[in-house]
Amino acid sequence: MSLKLAFFVGLVGLAACQNATRAPGSYCKGQSRSECFMGSCPSGFECIGNQCCSEADVVQPGGDCTDYLSDCSNVECNSIGMQDFARANCARTCNMCYSSASVSPQYACTDLLTDCANRTSSCQDIDFVDMMALYCPRTCNLCLWQAATKIPNCGNQLPDCATRGNFCSATSVSLYQKRVGCGNTCGLCSSAPSTPATVQLSTNSNGFLFFGRK
Repeated sequence: MSLKLAFFVGLVGLAACQNATRAPGSYCKGQSRSECFMGSCPSGFECIGNQCCSEADVVQPGGDCTDYLSDCSNVECNSIGMQDFARANCARTCNMCYSSASVSPQYACTDLLTDCANRTSSCQDIDFVDMMALYCPRTCNLCLWQAATKIPNCGNQLPDCATRGNFCSATSVSLYQKRVGCGNTCGLCSSAPSTPATVQLSTNSNGFLFFGRK
């Protein structure tokens, strides 16, 4: 075996140490140190766009996961005092799309539409507020919405519940969104009929009979 061939085999062996396949849409938020070696990179790096990206810099797509600030690149994602803020406002840039840690209640929801900023006039409209709480709760500040206007219908209002990944367990989705948006899929809708109150006969201190409810 020639020296060149031995070197090539060794190089391929090193590159094969890391050959993870990321979901489409993954990108590297840091500067690459080298091009990929036949689609692979050394241990600790991943091949993203034919560039060896440090595992710490690989940002995965997170479905509805998004950044809510325009300057998330300036947020210190790993700073202890910034964790809650980063998770709530810069989850995509900070690679926290799949984080299961809790977020502050006012941030515990995600806009499901891209044009929510153009619909703000409907945020407090009594006829549309329930719908806005489902599709644009972050923009409308409705993360804690409990449907004060009427009892919400539990069910699958969203058409793609089966393919929404961790929608049912995500901390970035409000309880209202889970219940009304994908309540059946998330197992939040009780199929059992409500039990009527039991009617009983009672007597008051004067001995009169009256109907009451237990």
